[in-house]
Amino acid sequence: MGEPGGGGAGRRAGRSRAASGPTDWIRAEVSRFVRDVRGSTATEYALLGGLIFLVAVGSIRYYVSRVSAVYGDITAAVTQGQ
Repeated sequence: MGEPGGGGAGRRAGRSRAASGPTDWIRAEVSRFVRDVRGSTATEYALLGGLIFLVAVGSIRYYVSRVSAVYGDITAAVTQGQ
């Protein structure tokens, strides 16, 4: 049994990376990465921010195309009136 508050350091200290082989080490690292949820909130915020950015850019492009047509009509009307 490990020491209280040791966090399992006694069990991990007995293992050697060289003895278990590189595939076991890779498998353990991938498993640890999959279980890690520390960056999930930041990733979700980044995805939401990207989605909001895309919607904003699309809206602005649509608005510009509509407004430029209106200004073109105004320009044509003003030049014909002179």
